[in-house]
Amino acid sequence: MKKLLVASLLLVSLFIAGFSTHAAAADIEIPVVNYHVISYDPEPNNLYQYSVEEFEKQMAYLKENGYSSLSINQYFEILDGTAAMPAKPILITFDDSTDDFYPNAFPILEKYDLKATQFTIADWVNDSQSMTAEEITTVMEKGIDIQNHTSTHPSLDQLSYDEQYNEINDATATLKSITGETTEVFAYPYGAYNDDTLAVVENLGFKGAFTIEGGVSTDEDSRYELPRFMILNGDTLDDFIRKLSTGH
Repeated sequence: MKKLLVASLLLVSLFIAGFSTHAAAADIEIPVVNYHVISYDPEPNNLYQYSVEEFEKQMAYLKENGYSSLSINQYFEILDGTAAMPAKPILITFDDSTDDFYPNAFPILEKYDLKATQFTIADWVNDSQSMTAEEITTVMEKGIDIQNHTSTHPSLDQLSYDEQYNEINDATATLKSITGETTEVFAYPYGAYNDDTLAVVENLGFKGAFTIEGGVSTDEDSRYELPRFMILNGDTLDDFIRKLSTGH
């Protein structure tokens, strides 16, 4: 009788443990925020240019409220269940590697000891409106991940499979020549993609790819349709706080 009771209790314990593990996994939620240009004088009608002053308020809020900024590798380790999730995780991303990042955004990230990921347009590096190769390698040494945002920033859904493949694969090669590292994560220019795009990033072995469709990312999301929410010109600190919770 005692053996039967012990066995029954063991089965119940295993069931509860399995349920708890499943519940914990379902609770993985990581907001992924996306910026473009951080400017001291943003153009009023340009949604993608954002105030330096407002950006610093948001970064200070993250630091003061216990958020843990993630490297891109930490982000995927949490989604894959190979690393524990901090109480308040966040992935901070920027698109395009424009020339404002190094003088305007990067010092603020350093000030608040925050990590970030920069999705870089490979063929634009060293152009007059983009980061230089030297700036890219400098920020990498300070905790900024450099990842793939195509060679020329086309709307991928308008290209053939082969054209998309070349845009992304050539960017990988160009960025590796600058950074010495192979990019493993992708962001869709304009948020545009189709079935061919999904096949390309999978066939090229990317860990994942990001949209700009809004929402908070979870471990249940498709790795090639990971959601991000954008911070746009005119967004207040209250808007930022709301988006951290809702993704919208």
